[in-house]
Amino acid sequence: MEIKVYLFDSKGSDKQLDLADVSLEKIKENQLLWIKVLRRDREVIVEALSALGLKQAPLKSILNEAERPKIDIFPDFYRFFILSVKTDKNKKIEKIPIDFLVGKNYVITIHEGDVGYFKAFSELEKGETHIGELDAESFIAALLDLHIVSYFCALEEIEEKVDKLDEKVLQTELETNEFLGEVVELRKTVTKLRRWFLPHRDVFYTLSRPDFQRISESDSAETFRMLNQHFESAVDAIESSRDTVLSLFDLYATKSAQLMNIFIQRLTFLTLIVGSLSVIAGILGMNYKVDFFEREFGFWVTIVGMILLAVGLTILAKYKRWI
Repeated sequence: MEIKVYLFDSKGSDKQLDLADVSLEKIKENQLLWIKVLRRDREVIVEALSALGLKQAPLKSILNEAERPKIDIFPDFYRFFILSVKTDKNKKIEKIPIDFLVGKNYVITIHEGDVGYFKAFSELEKGETHIGELDAESFIAALLDLHIVSYFCALEEIEEKVDKLDEKVLQTELETNEFLGEVVELRKTVTKLRRWFLPHRDVFYTLSRPDFQRISESDSAETFRMLNQHFESAVDAIESSRDTVLSLFDLYATKSAQLMNIFIQRLTFLTLIVGSLSVIAGILGMNYKVDFFEREFGFWVTIVGMILLAVGLTILAKYKRWI
């Protein structure tokens, strides 16, 4: 189905309708109509808008998925555009363009396919809802709050990837190219979230302003002010995630410095052993005669002694944790 229509009633008699049965005159004060357009196609959108007689709807803007989040106000309704996010099967973050048209006791949403957090509002078979008790403004406030939550969910995915990369950095020796590739990918993802989310400020500020009459005269005015605070919290969380990703460089640099110190320690110890054996070999190679040189097994005794010295120094270094 390309268009789904739900009628929520405060008395609990929620039901799904056909678009042909929709009429603004039939909607009562204790009811809320939600039309979900599941395909961003001109004919489908025009069909849904015509059912409610919304002739002034900006069809050209609705068909444009590339525009930035914005809000337009008309005499009988207002329209705003947002970009939600979801995580696909490959753990990649994708944007979901959604248009809202909101009027008295009705809401129209336009998007490609169903939206994850919309399903909780439309699965009527799980029991009757109390959505009919909400006016249109309170209803979209709930959806916008879930919209913000979608970004928090995306940030949780990023934090999970950062934690796994932290463990890999601490437990294994990552190749530089492998590490940089993963960090760059994480940084690109955070940048996308920031670029998609920050432009929503115009939408949330407009909806929470005292001069926006439709909101200020409804019971949801305080809800939108709290929603605006939730938006700012999400902005701070995205900014913090950027710092979290960048902190991976510090962790990797610290780990690299530690590995370099260990390498220098081992190299220094190896130099100590080689130098000690060289001193012994140099002394025994001096041009003077000693009874030791006349013995039959003198050479092998020297070799064994040098090996024992090297082993002893190694055991001592291990005990002292020099290597």
